[in-house]
Amino acid sequence: MNYTKAFGVTSLGMLLMSFESPLIKMTSIPAQSVTFYFGLFMFTITHIALVFRQKSAFFEVYRRHYQPILLSALFMGASNLFFILAIKHTSVASAVFILSTAPLVSAFIAFIFFKQRTPRRTFGAIFFVFIGLGIILFNDLGLGNMLGNFYAFLCVLSFASLFSVLERYKEVSRLACIGAGGLMASLFAFMTASIVLPDQHSFWIILFMGALLTPVSRVCIGIGTKYLPSVEVSLLTIIEPVLAPFWVWILLNEKPQINTLMGGTIIVITLMVHSMMAHKEAKKFLMSTD
Repeated sequence: MNYTKAFGVTSLGMLLMSFESPLIKMTSIPAQSVTFYFGLFMFTITHIALVFRQKSAFFEVYRRHYQPILLSALFMGASNLFFILAIKHTSVASAVFILSTAPLVSAFIAFIFFKQRTPRRTFGAIFFVFIGLGIILFNDLGLGNMLGNFYAFLCVLSFASLFSVLERYKEVSRLACIGAGGLMASLFAFMTASIVLPDQHSFWIILFMGALLTPVSRVCIGIGTKYLPSVEVSLLTIIEPVLAPFWVWILLNEKPQINTLMGGTIIVITLMVHSMMAHKEAKKFLMSTD
């Protein structure tokens, strides 16, 4: 796959991902129950696809890469559960703006645990991101949304760790990672709360998300981590926090608070500038090596 196709596929993945927040808001059962059924549907559909694709080599995928698949499953399972909990307990705008900081957190995790070199611009970007987060959190403190924001931060840590694993193990099957992550999410949900049967409306939403929307979006994004530089993937992750509050506003009439928009704008602009600077530096480096 060439650069243009990988960029387009990854952009499509981020666009599809932006619809997950309003769909979760439309369900009427607790977050853990949504996560449980959602994870089972995601596990089933991805493994049907994996068996169809790998045929007799299906078990070889797990035998050769069981460690990164297990790591991915743990982080993806946790991020799915915390994401749904965040959406259920705070505004979509607050949740997705907090979640948009994942690329910077990922870079920080890579710096701490994998000893990867981290440019000074990244630490500068983290400073401005924290200003934006401070504005969001100050506003939400008076609205009683702090529990949802806490879940969003846990989701950021989980998703950033997942991003680092996928970037480090580019050869691992993304379908296996996503499917195992769905099963792990169901397990985490089952361990933390009683699971209730969904009503018909919630069932069809969860089925659509778990069997189609989320697997397709995650596979598309996973392809990006294989073929695109991490700075390009980081830039494309901005699509979701920009679009998700808009979809919720249109579909559910959930209007973002002005402080949330102000803080979110600071975060999105910071991420855009940081990614553009990183892209410019990468191009300079490539030109100097030619």
